[in-house]
Amino acid sequence: MTQRERLLAPFRGEKPDRPAWVADLGYWFPAMKAMGRLDERYRGPEGYDRLHRDLGVCMYYGRGGSTCAGRYDGNVEAGTTEEGGVRERWWRTPAGELSDRWEFIPEAHCWAHVRYAVKRVEELRVLQDLFSRMSYEPAPENYVRASEAIGDDGLPISAVPRGPLAALMTDWAGVVTTCYLIADEPAAIEDTLATIEEATEPAFEAIAAGPAELLHWCDNLDSNTYTSYFDRYMRDCYARRLELLHAAGKRVATHLDGFVRGLLPRLVEVGFDGIESITPAPVGDVEIEELRALCGSAETVIWGGIPGAMFARPWNADSMRAHTIRLLDELAPGGRLVVGSADQVPPDGDIELCRAIADTIEEWGTA
Repeated sequence: MTQRERLLAPFRGEKPDRPAWVADLGYWFPAMKAMGRLDERYRGPEGYDRLHRDLGVCMYYGRGGSTCAGRYDGNVEAGTTEEGGVRERWWRTPAGELSDRWEFIPEAHCWAHVRYAVKRVEELRVLQDLFSRMSYEPAPENYVRASEAIGDDGLPISAVPRGPLAALMTDWAGVVTTCYLIADEPAAIEDTLATIEEATEPAFEAIAAGPAELLHWCDNLDSNTYTSYFDRYMRDCYARRLELLHAAGKRVATHLDGFVRGLLPRLVEVGFDGIESITPAPVGDVEIEELRALCGSAETVIWGGIPGAMFARPWNADSMRAHTIRLLDELAPGGRLVVGSADQVPPDGDIELCRAIADTIEEWGTA
């Protein structure tokens, strides 16, 4: 089977010859480039593809294939400035102005969201106005172009818009402010979530009509943050969206890393076909042997199992191979497993462990 076939097989109800191995190199790769440590043969888009092939990794992350494009109407002004490791973004609508701030952390080679756009209840009205002025148009050519470029080496990630609460927490207000607003201003929160859901409806209609078979809900969920809010603020929206996408023949995975115990059974129950970036112990809160029972479904695809932290010391090739075999022995026989990094391979990680995992999977599959 090809890499693409292995990735799609579990979602099609088929058992692959061996599980796909999907690692997110989207953090490690630019960090190595910035530090001048990226091998010349891996530079550029073709080099990124070659890196995956050399490591035996199914390509998925980093080659996006969104099937719709969004834009604001003419009443919205927006801009970004960046200087000295500080990035400021701003949006201006007839209802007011929002702005946020990011700072680059050299030690971690990443940007930190240090000030969110929504800091108080009055700014929710501006956010609602901003979302109401967003429109979406089908862009199937983006996916087709990415799919053709990857070929049998993998599949483009085709992301759908975040769920309303995840959008508020991740992009606009942050976890702390959102929690306070839910407690102090529930009516304003519910109005905002309803506005976001309504505004993104055309995007889901375009995606449902698009060419992508496997869709990805990049909500970056964690059980410690979202479990207590799931039934009131998330379940119904997920159910409506999944009904639309499933009716169009799509399969949908959602991103759940960190602690998984509280949300895993809820996400399965609401209808997701796969739960991606599952992080088991020794980093997460669930042992590998507990995952299928906690999932509560033999059909749901468990995607992940290799904590990103395990690419760095004190773990090594021997401990990674042992962990991978344990994962395969427990979850691969049923065919509903995609071996994946959870979440990303870090810049201080040993990238050669990706090859060790690929070899272990191949040996396991032929044993």
